[in-house]
Amino acid sequence: MRHIWPFWRRYSTQIAIGMTCLILATMADLLIPTIVSRMIDYGVMQGDLDEVLRLGGLMLVVTAVGAGFTLVRCVISSRVSQQFGADLRLELFSRINRLSYAAAQRQETASLITRMTNDTAQLVNFTNSLMRMFLRHPVLLIGAVTMTVLMNPRLALVLTGVIPLIILLMYISMKVGFPLFTRLQEALDKNNAVTREYLSGVRVVKAYNTFDQEVARFDVTNTTLAAAATLAQRVVGVFFPIISFAVNASLVFTLWMARDWVAAANMQVGQLVAFLNYMMLISMSLGMMFNVYQMLVRARASAVRIGEVFEEKELSQTLGEATIPCAGENNGITFEGVSFAYPTGGEEPVLQDINFALPAGAVLGIIGPTGAGKTSLVQLIPALFSPTAGMITVCGMDTAHCDTDILRANIAYVAQQNTIFYGTIAENIRMGKADATQAEIENAAIAACAHNFIMEYPDGYETIVGQKGVNLSGGQKQRVGIARALVRNAPVLVLDDCVSAVDVETEAAIMHAIRNLSPAPTIVMITQRISSVMNLEHVLVLENGGVAGFGSHVQLMEECALYKEIYHSQLI
Repeated sequence: MRHIWPFWRRYSTQIAIGMTCLILATMADLLIPTIVSRMIDYGVMQGDLDEVLRLGGLMLVVTAVGAGFTLVRCVISSRVSQQFGADLRLELFSRINRLSYAAAQRQETASLITRMTNDTAQLVNFTNSLMRMFLRHPVLLIGAVTMTVLMNPRLALVLTGVIPLIILLMYISMKVGFPLFTRLQEALDKNNAVTREYLSGVRVVKAYNTFDQEVARFDVTNTTLAAAATLAQRVVGVFFPIISFAVNASLVFTLWMARDWVAAANMQVGQLVAFLNYMMLISMSLGMMFNVYQMLVRARASAVRIGEVFEEKELSQTLGEATIPCAGENNGITFEGVSFAYPTGGEEPVLQDINFALPAGAVLGIIGPTGAGKTSLVQLIPALFSPTAGMITVCGMDTAHCDTDILRANIAYVAQQNTIFYGTIAENIRMGKADATQAEIENAAIAACAHNFIMEYPDGYETIVGQKGVNLSGGQKQRVGIARALVRNAPVLVLDDCVSAVDVETEAAIMHAIRNLSPAPTIVMITQRISSVMNLEHVLVLENGGVAGFGSHVQLMEECALYKEIYHSQLI
């Protein structure tokens, strides 16, 4: 819960006012049975109508005051709980955004979504209950017990044996319930993961007609979720009948003891009525306290899960304000003895002892068979991952120790799988540069060979694209992604096989436009086509995570057997 306290402290004054109103409203509720007792004993039993009217009026005033405090408390609790939830969600989202790429990869997307929604909702409900029930029922319990002791100490002794037993049962319930509700949230994570995978891959499911298999997958996680929820509710819920039985048994025993006292005139009827009312308040408060503490168990489990995100230590390094180097500075890239293994992939390296130097303004083509480590290599340039050995220098910055905001401000990165967000085409391109003008957007789209197909839409650049660009073809998505990178006008441009879905002619036009940018960026491009690298001075050939060759086309044809094999397989 320690990560949640700062959010509650922001509203400590409002929470204190709400709880004060709650206590005052509870005290008003505690006065009602006593007033009823006096009304019966000194009004009804004595035939004194004036006393009945006077005490009845007093009861109405006390009820109205209590209702006023309750109204104020309801307004405050609703406002505070929702503001608390908004603050928590915003901070959690910001924290997720600050996670390093590797740390974000370790966290399952479905789990993060569950923590952002369901776990946060549990804490919002608990915060609301904090000012509605959490303090009210303990105060009601203590007040009712106090009133019974004042009215009849001997009858009140019955409660002294029951209440400690009930408190013990509540404690056991919390200890047993906490791991069960944690397991329940984890089962919800897995259920959401299967749902998300289905919705993301619905085209594949329909194309291969595997709906029955997906239903079977969902049925497994759904059944597991239902079983986890049932077990948690069953184990925790079994305590409630025990508590109810203990309270009702004490109530019956109290009535059995009180019958002789009333008959012997040692206890007035009004006192007995008031005593029974207080007993009912005690019974109700104990039952509600059990529900509240059950809610506390769920909130605690959710708080721990949210705390795991806040405790993640692997964050993006942000040391200062991001700036782009001026043209003419050292925008080159060097790899010195770089090796890399994925954090979740064991100790097996995917890159080993990579060495090369790329001068500023040069173009590096990376080629090699599938699984050679090409994408892994370019992901190290914007520090999406850190090398396990060696050093990478980009624009004069050591990627392992520099401010990642500054580093990435100098890099335009086009991933192998382009992500298109819901919104207009212009908004998607403008993600590369938030203040880009319409002219800059159009120039970038022209260079990416995207302008013509964009203008074919009735709304042009204001055309709405669906989630993940569902109404764009693969080649169109790639060209919008390239335009997004080009509008950034960054000193370093990284292209991860981002023209695989366009034809050779369009690829040639895009690469011609990119190579004629001014000022000329340093370009690193992955390609599967030998024709794309034949005119380059710098070509890196990867094989099994190592460097198989580095140099120009002419050099590699003479010195690199793998390069020569690729050349002959594609062009001869």
